[in-house]
Order: sequence, then C-alpha cells, then structure tokens
Amino acid sequence: MTAAETLSAVAFAAYGIVLVAGLAFTYYAVQNYAFDRLEGYDDFWGYLTYLGLAFAAFGVLGLVLTVRDASVVRAFADVSLLVAIAFLTFALREVYFNSALAPSPEERAVSLDRVRRLEFGFVVVIAAEWLVVLLIDQPAIAAGVKALGALGFAAYGVVFSERLETLAHGTALDSLRRHLLLVLVCATGVAAAEALALLAPAAVADGVFHVFLVLLGGLLVPPTVRLQQSVAGLT
Repeated sequence: MTAAETLSAVAFAAYGIVLVAGLAFTYYAVQNYAFDRLEGYDDFWGYLTYLGLAFAAFGVLGLVLTVRDASVVRAFADVSLLVAIAFLTFALREVYFNSALAPSPEERAVSLDRVRRLEFGFVVVIAAEWLVVLLIDQPAIAAGVKALGALGFAAYGVVFSERLETLAHGTALDSLRRHLLLVLVCATGVAAAEALALLAPAAVADGVFHVFLVLLGGLLVPPTVRLQQSVAGLT
C-alpha cells in the first residue's frame, strides 16, 4: 500500500467516525431539547442539534471525497465544517448569556436576539464569500478565507468558554464545555490546515490535516456520550 493509499484509508475511517458521531450527537441533542427542564436553554440545544447535523454532513461529503475528489463536493464539505464551528461557538455563547456571569438584559448594549441575528448573518456572508472565491478558481484565497473564518469563530467561542470556566467548574455543564472546546480546536485545525500549505510544504499541511481529522472524529465521541448521559438523567 502506497503512502497516498494509507492516507486515503485513514481519511475514510476518520470521516466515517465523524459521520456516525455527528448523527449520534444530533439524536441526543434533540432528546435533550425534548426532555430538558432548564428554562431558557432551548436555543442552546438547537445550536447543538445544528452542530451535529453539520458534522454529519461534513462526514458524508468527506467520505465522497475519499472516493472522488470533486471541487463542488469539497466546497460543500468545507462550508459544512465552517458552519459546525460557528454553531459550536454560538452554543458556548448561549450558555454564557444564560449564566449568572452575563450582564442583565437592561445593561446590554445589544440585545441577545440581535446578537443571534448578527451571528447568523456573519456565517452566511463568510460562507458566500468563500464559495464565490472558490467558484472563480482562486483556491489559495479560498483556503485563506476559510482559515480566517474558522479562526475568528474559534476565538469567539474560546472567549465565552473561558468566561464560563469558574462558574461551571466541576458541574456536568463544565464537562460538556470542556469536550466541546476540544472539538472546536480540532475542527479549526482541520479548517486551517489547507491554508498552512501556503506557508509550509504540502506534505506538512497534509499531515496536519489528517492528524486533526482523526482527532476530530475521536473527540466528538465524549460529548456525545455526555449528551446521552444527560438524556438518561432526565428520563
């Protein structure tokens, strides 16, 4: 087996794990949405549901890419990953605004509803810009836009995650937060790896991509288990 065939097999297995974990994550997020008794957390469970669906779509499209590398399929796979990263950060932000650390609605310069609309609009703009750049055949610029978008969303999520650390320390929510933070780091690594090829040898960028892809598949499992345990505790 050649090195290329080995990497293809690794990618196939990793994408398969992401697909299965994404579907399971979605299922248990929906179950938590149905059974959850925490007031005001409907949007949080909704974001986690969209997150799971986006990762599942990324897994499916990634499996197709291991068989046939089509630019359109790759474009939608990358957008699915970017959307997953965005919803992950929105979920962390949602928990923060439902916590005691958040300013009261009267003290906020911008309402939470408006923040949600602005976030969603930003995702649409980034995804549209990236697709346009890709369709006009500028892969280097497309990789840069994707990497910058992923890093921007990741930084946004990390800020809210760190704000929650003291408040949620030792709780079930803290466990889920820590798992999601690791998923965020790995997903961002996958998204940014292609842009690394602009600065380093292609072999280095390819290796980084496969490492983060494998880690992403494995690290999606613990938060899925945590969601399943949450459902078991509510039923």
